Amino acid sequence: MGKSKKKFPAGTWTANSQKCGKQFSHRRFRRKEKCLIQKGKYESLPYRQYELTNQWDLGGDGKAFYEFKTNEDWYSKAMRK
Repeated sequence: MGKSKKKFPAGTWTANSQKCGKQFSHRRFRRKEKCLIQKGKYESLPYRQYELTNQWDLGGDGKAFYEFKTNEDWYSKAMRK
């Protein structure tokens, strides 16, 4: 597959992993739960961590369109499979 190319110039903007974002999300969820339990507000406890943190902000996700720029070096590298 050394000479194979993508047909459409789009791809993902990725981080190495989503580990930091997930740690932040869990930390925020546990802190919110702890504070609400201490105050006795059991009816307003969150059910899921994504009620407090947007899952699209965790890093490592999202797609982008590269545009058609065939004469630039980064474009040829991005279009490789």
